[in-house]
Amino acid sequence: MSEAVAPITAKDRVGELDVLRGFALLGVMTINLWEFGGESVTITADQLAALPNAALNSSIEFWLRLFVSDKANTLFACLFGMGFWIQMERLEARGAPFRSIYFRRAGILLIFGWLHFFLLFSWDVLHVYGIAAFILLFSRKLSARTMLVVGGALLLFAKPLISGVFEWSGVSVTLDAITSADSEVLARQAAAQSGDFVTFMSLMAENNWLGWIMNGGLVAWIAYATGRFYIGAWIARKGWIQNASTNLAPFRRVLWPTLVLGLALEATHLLTENAEPGTTLSAISAWGGILHALATPLIAIGYGCALILLFNGRSAKWLVAPFGAVGRMALTNYVLQSIAIVLILTGVGPGLALAGKAGIATFLPLVAIFYGAQVLISNFWLKRFSYGPLEWVWRALTYGERPAMRRSTSAMIAQ
Repeated sequence: MSEAVAPITAKDRVGELDVLRGFALLGVMTINLWEFGGESVTITADQLAALPNAALNSSIEFWLRLFVSDKANTLFACLFGMGFWIQMERLEARGAPFRSIYFRRAGILLIFGWLHFFLLFSWDVLHVYGIAAFILLFSRKLSARTMLVVGGALLLFAKPLISGVFEWSGVSVTLDAITSADSEVLARQAAAQSGDFVTFMSLMAENNWLGWIMNGGLVAWIAYATGRFYIGAWIARKGWIQNASTNLAPFRRVLWPTLVLGLALEATHLLTENAEPGTTLSAISAWGGILHALATPLIAIGYGCALILLFNGRSAKWLVAPFGAVGRMALTNYVLQSIAIVLILTGVGPGLALAGKAGIATFLPLVAIFYGAQVLISNFWLKRFSYGPLEWVWRALTYGERPAMRRSTSAMIAQ
């Protein structure tokens, strides 16, 4: 394989990207398990309210919505946009046929995402990212300013606008009534608890067809993800993430204003959303969607700045450095999280079959245990191998040649 088209090596990686990606995966798993095992999917509202720890579940859900919901996947998607843009720039700079390489890479992600979506995990986001990756490729000639403006508009307004159109048309009301009906939820729950995975995935496929594809969710999320890809690509075009270690001042200036303002806006939204009609608070609650849309990227930016500063600090790097190995194996770890969520909710094999029996208070410790294991295993694996298993497959298919999997003895000793 020529040097121009060869995949990047460990020394070429941007450490900050890996840390941010690994951190985001913790939030992604938490939200995916909460939503997939949540109300109107695999547990009814009455069942959730009847759980012994229902009050604790409700309290945790508030904090989860404040600090994690939408923030983790916003950070994750922006990082995908950064990664794809950095790869395009590097390939083009080396004189490689970057369009064909990028096309294969994005195409493999898209195909894998759809397979993952239909055959394993109905909360998959990779099929959305694969489509957004092609949009980024075909619009790469946009100026940085245009990419920022369009990306910001899509990130803030695309999802609520598209969802609003489907609600106004009456489509959402009709389809939501079908997919969230107790009879449908209980059918999915029964299949999950029995361990009948084929029936469970069949029922989830029906749910996703009506509630995701026909209901406009897929279109809304493609636009939403494209906005986040554009923002990530814009950041990469500025070189901020690649040169973070030598230019930390902007991250210090941005950290607290974005984090404080974002959390204030999100808290206002959450605290007023159930206000009594006709009150001052209810007038504020009418703007809840906008408050949330503004708060989400601000909080995600704040998290990113904090992690970059910690990673490049002298005394606290040890707190965040372990996330890097999880981020380097993001595809492998994301799929492993999907398997873990399926085993937590269903009775397949050694599964716990908790669908309909538990809420977030039960799920959180399980996420902590599993993610902790991912941190340990990822760091152990990458001391011996250059890539995660699925990352190796992705690169082999992209470049048409198998890269060396096992690390050299000298590289292992150097660590």
